[in-house]
Order: sequence, then C-alpha cells, then structure tokens
Amino acid sequence: MYLEPPTSTPESEIRSRIRATQEALAASGSDVLVGYADCWRTANVRYYTDFRPVDGVHGIAQAVVVVPRSGDPLLFAGDGCVDYARSETLFDVDTLDALPGSLARLRAGGSEQFVLAGVEQIPVGLHAAITDAVAPAQLRPTDLLARLKAVKSPWEVEQLRRAARLTDLAMEAVREVVQGGRAVTEREVAMAADVAMIQAGADTPAYLSMVQAGARSAFSLALPTNRVIEAGDLVLTDIGARYGNYVADGGRGFVFGPASDQVRDIVETAADAVEAGLAAARPGISASELNAVVAGVLLERGYGPFSGEARGRGTGHGTGMDPEEEMPWIGPTNEALIESGSVFTLKATINVPEVGGLRTERIVHLADSGLETLDFFPMRNYW
Repeated sequence: MYLEPPTSTPESEIRSRIRATQEALAASGSDVLVGYADCWRTANVRYYTDFRPVDGVHGIAQAVVVVPRSGDPLLFAGDGCVDYARSETLFDVDTLDALPGSLARLRAGGSEQFVLAGVEQIPVGLHAAITDAVAPAQLRPTDLLARLKAVKSPWEVEQLRRAARLTDLAMEAVREVVQGGRAVTEREVAMAADVAMIQAGADTPAYLSMVQAGARSAFSLALPTNRVIEAGDLVLTDIGARYGNYVADGGRGFVFGPASDQVRDIVETAADAVEAGLAAARPGISASELNAVVAGVLLERGYGPFSGEARGRGTGHGTGMDPEEEMPWIGPTNEALIESGSVFTLKATINVPEVGGLRTERIVHLADSGLETLDFFPMRNYW
C-alpha cells in the first residue's frame, strides 16, 4: 500500500481558522493572539500556515504567529527560513528580529490585551522580548488556541485517518520482522517500522520510535538499544507516522513467544481498560469521567502502583498536528466536556519492574454520530 503525498492545506481551511481565532479573541475581550511554535511542537504556528520551522540554532527552530482581532495575521520566522515561510503562507512573513517592532506598533495602535499560546515552550529570552514590546500592556497565557485546535474539521480528520493507517502499516512491519525467523534487536524493530511507514507515504516518523523489550519494557519512555528480543519478552512499542501536517500517536505492545500468566494479565488489563474507555466515550462526557473509566480498570486489577495513568497522569490526550496536544486532556482534574469533533487518544500504560510493560493506545474521533476509531492494529498481540 502507498498513500499519495499529502496536499497543501486548502486556503478555505486557513481562512476559516483565522476567522475562528478572531471571533474567539473578540468573545474573550482580547486584542491580539501571539502563538509560539518550534520545530518539535509545531501546531501553534502550523494551524495557520504550511510552514514548519527547521531544527537548528540561532532562531531557525522557532516561529511566531501574530493574529490581531481584525486584519491579517503576521508570521515571524528565523533568518534563513523566511523565503521558505513566504512560499507556504497566505499572509505577510518577516524575520523574528522584526517581531518586537510589529508588536509595539500594534500596542501603539490601541491593542491592549495580548494573549500567548505556547507559554510552556517559548524560550525565556523571546518571552521577555515580547513582554517588553507590548508593555505597559500585559502578555497573558491563554488556552484559546488549544481549544480551537482540539476540534477538527472533516478535512483534518481525513489527514489523521491517513496518518493512523500509516502507523498501522508500521506495526504490521514490526510483526513481520519479529516473526521473520531470526533474532532481532530493539533498534532493528524500530528501523523496520520507520522504513515501512516512510515507504508507504509518511513524511517522517511522528517522533523517535520507541521499542523496549523484556525488563526494559518496564521503562515507560525509552529509546531502543541493541538488546535482542528473546522468547517470553513483553515488548513495549510507541510508534507514530507523520503525514503532511498531521501525526498519529500509537502505543502497542506484544509478547514474543510463550507468555507467562503475569505477562498475559498485563496485556489483557491494558486492552480491557482502553476498551472500557471506548465504550464510554460520547460527546459531552467530561474528561474526568472518561478518565475514571479507564483508570478504574487499572486500579481494579491491582495495577495502581505500576501505571502512571492510574496515578493521575491522565488516560488520553488530544492529537493532531502534534503527537500530544493540550486539549482534550483526559485526566482526573479536567471537568471540561469533550466536544464533538475532537480527536484524541485513549491509553493505558502498565510498567512492572523486572517483569515488563506496555502502552496500549487507540486514536479516536468523537462525532455526533458516535465514536470513530482511526487506527485498527490489534491491542492484544501474542507472537
């Protein structure tokens, strides 16, 4: 299977997002949205342009979008990236050095309420420069953009279906190489997944692929090594594909060879927890209520001490242009209602020291008509 290369974001999508942002600014009493993104977490800027910052130093990994309540946005990119950014953007683009002056002019023109999306990731120096430029007005953090990103258009959902399909194909390649009759290492398994998804049409992996076998699978998050996968190993994989602007976040585990009763129980419990969440999810359910369903299975089966999700980390998160987006966060303290149109993961991680673990994850689209699963690779894998 090969997916055709992704198309550019339709102009109608971009214009609709700009209008929605300006309407949200007006409704909140804010004048200007400042959105920060970098080459690792791109969505706050890529929501408005197909430009993506490139990895590097001296500012080239950073970008800022400025959306006033009326008029066109402005994009600011690192020096050396501006021509590329202009080729991918519907509105004016300038260098990051020009950002403070542009913000100061907006302030002088009467803008008083500036809000910042991306406060958790923006560098201290850039944050200080923006704060100084808008003074004496204050720069306040906002979740306005996170709320807009959380609800996907039909076009966005289709991009995510394709990213999820590529992730399924990567897992099929993992199964083939593991069952291929020769000993393979964690690194070889991760490489097989990466090659398969790219050959099938992915731009890149969504993030560095994780493969952890045996006792190493008890690490919740780790990168692959030269450890050989052995009979009886429980193997954690967390693999996702990037297709155009959109990514899939896929956690799966498998047992290679005979499974002990303890290992089998880990696999079955994680799958049961996610399936309980899938059955409960509906538009209008609160994030905390949905979290309680998934975490409840983990706690009932005795995995509270061995699961970050059961201890309050949250059993799901938004996904879209970034593997993990701010909303909806499916967590115990989030009373917000999950809106129709949201795309998110439901997940259950279990990590038992010296035994192993896995992360079982599904990507779903919550629609008025019900829950749509975007990825389909099995959650119970005994190879």
